[in-house]
Amino acid sequence: MKMFTDALRKVAKAQRKKINSLRVLAAWRGIVVLILGATFLVNAPAAAEPLAQETPTPGGPPRVEVAFGEEGVNVRTGPGTDYDLIGRMVIGQSAEIVGQAFNGDFLWYKIAYFGGPDNFGWVFSRTTRVIGDVSNIPTITEIPPTPTRLPTATIPFSDITVTPDPDAGRLPTFTPPAVVVRPTLLPPEGINANTGSVPPALLIVVLFVIGLFAGVVGLMRSRG
Repeated sequence: MKMFTDALRKVAKAQRKKINSLRVLAAWRGIVVLILGATFLVNAPAAAEPLAQETPTPGGPPRVEVAFGEEGVNVRTGPGTDYDLIGRMVIGQSAEIVGQAFNGDFLWYKIAYFGGPDNFGWVFSRTTRVIGDVSNIPTITEIPPTPTRLPTATIPFSDITVTPDPDAGRLPTFTPPAVVVRPTLLPPEGINANTGSVPPALLIVVLFVIGLFAGVVGLMRSRG
């Protein structure tokens, strides 16, 4: 009986040691996880702060901004469509207003525009959106003169005269070439053209006799 009790005690003691070992291992695992988590939090990059967008302040100079129109807004040398076009502002682009002027019933704004005359330009008020207080915008009375357009030369139709060509519609005429006259060479006067000439028949007979004689001579030499 005592031996059985001792065996049970040994088994219980071994179980307690095993449980204690598992608890220690779990504790170490928790410590490692905590250390890794703390390291990750310390080294994690800080969240990027949103960029501050520039917004016009009510107290700043008034501006015009292109907020609509895919083709943009024309910038001219003066307050009117008769002035030369010097550039174009696209959607989202803005410029400071330095003055205003009326062309009839239409309001135009003078803006700071690099590349224009004295680095200024003009835009039509209805094609832009105004940002800021426009109550203190100065009104410009001395506006640039409109450009002088060169007159286009026109000729009245009554002054146009048409002179018909007398040869127009006439068919071309055929002119035959001149007759080529070939010169004929004649003997001088007093000289007979047949004087001293040998008849062709006589020449043939003479040549035949000479050939026959040469043949006979050759035959005799061959026999001798």
